[in-house]
Amino acid sequence: MIEIEKLKKAQQISRRMYIIKHMCECMGIDIDYLFGLFNMYNTKNRGRWFWQKATFTGALKDDFDRFNSYMDRFTQKLRSYDEERIWSSVNEAQNLLDKLVRSLEISLFVNRDEDTVSVKLYNDENIKSLIRESLKGF
Repeated sequence: MIEIEKLKKAQQISRRMYIIKHMCECMGIDIDYLFGLFNMYNTKNRGRWFWQKATFTGALKDDFDRFNSYMDRFTQKLRSYDEERIWSSVNEAQNLLDKLVRSLEISLFVNRDEDTVSVKLYNDENIKSLIRESLKGF
């Protein structure tokens, strides 16, 4: 259950990470799996040189952009929302996240039931630390 008053007082990155973590749990995955998918995509699709990062293309780019821009707006305005609007926004964001995760799984040929552990291995200590620090206080 989301602690709304605590969430309203948190910094924007912490609000965003906490909401994403909550949505992941509602979807039956954890936040490490989500970030593992992002890192797996980057690893498998980056260029030959270390500075050439992977970029999303096509439908995957659209799904990512929709989710990312929605979360930006939502977490910026969350403090002014009442509880009903927050829950409505969380549900909408969860639908967008679910579509993004499914698109990533399809693109990477990942079977959630069989590949969860191996996907999580794509998270390095920097990502784990970012998640941990962002969720401090929750």
